[in-house]
Amino acid sequence: MRKFDFIVIGSGSGLEVSAGLSHAGWSVAIVEEGPFGSTCLNRGCISSKMLIHCADVMLTVKKAAALEIHAKVEGIDWPFIVKRAFEEVDADAAIIERGNRQADNVEVFKGTGRFTGPKTIDVSGPDLDEELTAETILIAAGTRPWVPDIPGLAETPYITFDDALRLPEQPRRLTVIGGGYIAAEFAHFFGVLAF
Repeated sequence: MRKFDFIVIGSGSGLEVSAGLSHAGWSVAIVEEGPFGSTCLNRGCISSKMLIHCADVMLTVKKAAALEIHAKVEGIDWPFIVKRAFEEVDADAAIIERGNRQADNVEVFKGTGRFTGPKTIDVSGPDLDEELTAETILIAAGTRPWVPDIPGLAETPYITFDDALRLPEQPRRLTVIGGGYIAAEFAHFFGVLAF
């Protein structure tokens, strides 16, 4: 069993805490199964805003006639829109992970953490199975999509917001279930860019 002063599960906002503690000399373990940056960078705030900006530009062009500006959209390059956003996001995630791997007093464990007892977690992943312990364990794993219990949904092909951000092809039809800010952002993005 490996002992640390502090363990953080997730590589988003929890890194603010782990960075301060590692600079103070604490030994820190970071457990993350996916790309660093967590929800905000990879599936939320930053990535969605890069896509939404494209929809905002499209909406500006569509409404330009109201100002006697005669413009039209002749097409969109969906693969480029998605690729541009995620090349930048993926590069940022890699930079964050590399920075943590190189930081003093920090060790990165690329896998899934599961509590096995008080102040003890098992981390498993490709070529990884380690038991870690610390006096303090911070769970900062971000959000995950919730699929509502709607009759027939399980038999219907559907995607979550995790999938929607990286669709290789533009959907011709899409129904957004939900009324929160993420649903509103997706309705705007997919609706305005419908071509």
